[in-house]
Amino acid sequence: MHTHGIVWALVAVGAAVSLAVIVRTKWLQSHTLPKCVLLSVVLHAVVAVVCSCLGGLSPASWGQSDSGPMTMVVVTAEDPADGLRPADGDASPAAEPVADVINVAGLEAATRSATAEEPVAPPAEHVPLLEVASEDDATEENRPVEPEQTEVAAVDAASASAVVDHSPALSAPAGTAAATAVPPVYADRMAGRRAAAAAARGGSLETERAVQAALVWLAAAQSSDGRWSAARHGGGVERSLQGHHRHGAGAKSDHGVTGLALLAFLGAGNTHQQGPASEVVARGVRFLVDRQRADGSLAGDAEFFAALYCHGMAAIALAECCAMTGDAALRPPLEKAVRYTLSMQSAATGGWRYAAGDKGDTSQLGWQVMLLASARQAGLTGLESAEARARTFLQSVSSGRTGGLAAYRPGEQPSVAMTAEALVCRLLLGMPADHPCVGEAVELLARSPPETRSPNAYAWYYATLASFHAGGPQWEVWNSQLQAALLPLQRRESSGLDGSWDPDPVWGGHGGRVYSTAMAAMTLEVYYRHLPMHRQNLPIAVAPGQPMR
Repeated sequence: MHTHGIVWALVAVGAAVSLAVIVRTKWLQSHTLPKCVLLSVVLHAVVAVVCSCLGGLSPASWGQSDSGPMTMVVVTAEDPADGLRPADGDASPAAEPVADVINVAGLEAATRSATAEEPVAPPAEHVPLLEVASEDDATEENRPVEPEQTEVAAVDAASASAVVDHSPALSAPAGTAAATAVPPVYADRMAGRRAAAAAARGGSLETERAVQAALVWLAAAQSSDGRWSAARHGGGVERSLQGHHRHGAGAKSDHGVTGLALLAFLGAGNTHQQGPASEVVARGVRFLVDRQRADGSLAGDAEFFAALYCHGMAAIALAECCAMTGDAALRPPLEKAVRYTLSMQSAATGGWRYAAGDKGDTSQLGWQVMLLASARQAGLTGLESAEARARTFLQSVSSGRTGGLAAYRPGEQPSVAMTAEALVCRLLLGMPADHPCVGEAVELLARSPPETRSPNAYAWYYATLASFHAGGPQWEVWNSQLQAALLPLQRRESSGLDGSWDPDPVWGGHGGRVYSTAMAAMTLEVYYRHLPMHRQNLPIAVAPGQPMR
């Protein structure tokens, strides 16, 4: 058989050589059409001979070697509209038992009174996403708390653990409390304190219902591997913003929207070790940690324009989870993530943008500065140089009579979103809330209140943070306007979109429904996500820990 193949190969080579000789001579100059037909027949014969030598005269694809009936598998692409619902086999096992039963008597009671005589236990048949506990200590920032009754049936931990194998380093048995005390900055988000914090700082029954519904939708939207898929829920839709095209950035931003979804759960007191949504958080954290690159990046497969955003969002979630639990297993990946952020900062300008050494922009800077602040709460030190350079960049984009306004990049016109984000960064970096530029920034925000007809999740999120942390009478006005604009936009229906927010027309197309819902939930968690910075003794206290190496 081997000799037979060699003979056929020699014949094919000879025919090819002959054909080459014919083409290079004058043989084709007369009777062109008949000769071209002849050459075509010869050429096809040569191809057939070569194929028979390589594959044999009876390829298996003809079905002669099959022992049974053949099976055809047809794979169809998922329609974007259907992508709003998890595909079969990809939905989180946590999604199935989630119900929409809500009881917010705890917040109502906290609004009426600052004390409670007898804790009222939630009905046993429902597990709240915002878990309930009570505390007895009473201080200015830790006043007596009416036990929360905000309640949503959530994750069935037993059914979830049967599907997902949880590493001991990233989970704890049900009911196990965190090993270390939660930093004061995050203390109000924990069970037993949320209701009082929300009631004292402008929250309402409606805001808590909205947060609950958002967390239920996010739990149902999680994929079985722990991620939240951007593309599955409408991410990656190209829009031209201010003349810039991002080439569909966002479609592969799973790590970024996963970070945002985790931050929404963490903001309500859930961690990978405790809380009714601990299984949801554990899967998400494991997804990020398991896919961290060797250089520390948590960007995953995100496109160029979205990569550092995704890294920052995911790393902040990792830092908050580490700070809230003290889980030593999260420390190494967090340190790697922070080192990556430091390596991407421009030594010349102090900013961050898309690639290492880029001059920077305010939008990118905000996420990285928030990461540094969160890393401090987790015990990381040695960040002072990076923070000093960040202050230098903020100065380069500042304008206004006191320097309180901020632009996207140096030399450009200031905007509401960038002014708000810059103000949050300045407060995180130690600026006192009574500084004149804080007042100037807040004045600009007051002239551009949120309106339902023009939603902008990004600008509203940062403007709400800035207004809340600056404090003063302006916060009450902004908070009232925010609730009037944001709450009516939440989906309230029996379909799979209940509790979510539609992607807004600004950046919502890039991040999709997970982005818009997580951002809205965090915005409405503002009352207890962080201790107001105007009441903190800045700079932010650093928990004990080893310096960055």
